Amino acid sequence: MIEKITQILCDLIRFQSISSNSNLDIVGYIEELLQADGVSARRIPSPDGQKSSLLATIGPADRPGVVLSAHTDVVPVEGQSWSVPPFGGVIRDGRIVGRGATDMKGFVAVVLAHVPRFLTAAKERPIHLALSYDEEVGCRGAPDLVRALTQSVTRPMLAIVGEPTTLRVVRAHKGKIARRLTITGRTGHSAMPHRAANAVDAAAAIAYGLRGFAEAEVARGGDLSFDPPFTSVHVGSLHGGTALNIVPDRAVLEYEVRMMPGRDAGDILARVDALVEQERRRLQAAAPEADIISEEMLAYPALDTGSADPATLLVARLAQDTQPAGTVAFGTEAGIYAQAGIPTLVCGPGDIARAHKADEWIALSELAAASAMMDRLADFVLLP
Repeated sequence: MIEKITQILCDLIRFQSISSNSNLDIVGYIEELLQADGVSARRIPSPDGQKSSLLATIGPADRPGVVLSAHTDVVPVEGQSWSVPPFGGVIRDGRIVGRGATDMKGFVAVVLAHVPRFLTAAKERPIHLALSYDEEVGCRGAPDLVRALTQSVTRPMLAIVGEPTTLRVVRAHKGKIARRLTITGRTGHSAMPHRAANAVDAAAAIAYGLRGFAEAEVARGGDLSFDPPFTSVHVGSLHGGTALNIVPDRAVLEYEVRMMPGRDAGDILARVDALVEQERRRLQAAAPEADIISEEMLAYPALDTGSADPATLLVARLAQDTQPAGTVAFGTEAGIYAQAGIPTLVCGPGDIARAHKADEWIALSELAAASAMMDRLADFVLLP
């Protein structure tokens, strides 16, 4: 089995499925693999038709089953120093090296290699394969994919999102909202700032206010099982101005909020909106044409599955993880499945610490351990 997994993974790595590219070539390859095993798959296209998610059901669609979820896109390699071709799928020293090896084509390869076994086993409970696009840029493909899943089959009893967790069971992660503020004022000579409206000034005031909100969340505290154990508010970029002696008429600020499970994002965003409105009024007092436009860049919900939930205990058995289910700082598509009423856990081979870096790799031993997990899943769905 490991040879088959290795071949599929090397093939998957060779597709340059960076989020900025179309993923239709890798989707076509996966469709061909499934068709060779007699499994039909349904495409859920992006609005522009340049990308697609893929959904396949093995077994009876009218019974609660198990979803195996992954994304097909990867992050770019520009500016990184690789010792091997990043899209070569190189095997060396018991590892497969290449972009996406860990995040998360390794899991996809393991699942695809086990399709024949699933076909034999999934008589009483189905196994659904759900592969999305654009996870790396804000989980854009997952909402339509999950909607298509829940509308076409009986609601699944479990979803496993195979992000790299070293096969540890992850029951919770934070949600995230990211926004871009585009601030327009009025330009002028810096010797006469009273005749202008300084967009950078407004952006700086908003950034300072966001820092205050961040400090309030630290003081509020949260769940010590998270690192950090509080909701975070972060300014990621602030750009504006062209020359020292010109009052800038444009600035762009990007910020994010990573919410603890149960924390009301609306409460924080309402305070941000009030701050933005305050700065808008101040700018418009000097220049009526001034404005601040808020644009949502991405958003995904938190995950919060109970440590004693039957789904958590089941995934622990499948992964043979004897430690308490944990939490992670990074986000996944798991919250979208959970929001749809599907008990969801995150568990997959590889280590997130290797993701998004040069010489990203996954060990053959890690793939073998994930393969054993899929064998146990096949045994589970075989039971009445």
